[in-house]
Amino acid sequence: MSTLTTEPTTAPTTVTAPTTGTATAHQRYLVLLQAQRADCVRRRELALAEAATSVPDPVTVRRAAHLLATIHEIDAAVERIADGSYGRCTHCGVDVPAERLEFRPFAAGCVACEASAH
Repeated sequence: MSTLTTEPTTAPTTVTAPTTGTATAHQRYLVLLQAQRADCVRRRELALAEAATSVPDPVTVRRAAHLLATIHEIDAAVERIADGSYGRCTHCGVDVPAERLEFRPFAAGCVACEASAH
């Protein structure tokens, strides 16, 4: 149950994209990440409210825990934008395809590394 009590801050971290040629693309991803984070926080708050008003349903508890993990992944992606490492696989260092980042902007790894990790 400790995953339910670890509260993320509701305000997203304020970051400006690095001043490189990719700053515009990173700014676009930053906007996507901030919107996804706000949605995850809202949905997690709803799940926590649901769990608090009834007998804790395992599905609701898992949903809240999953949303918290996603919020942490989004926060890590925002940090990668800030430090300039966003868009590179955190495992092997290759560029993560733009299509993957469009689908999952908080992806930390390339498809090959993520597949081999599971």
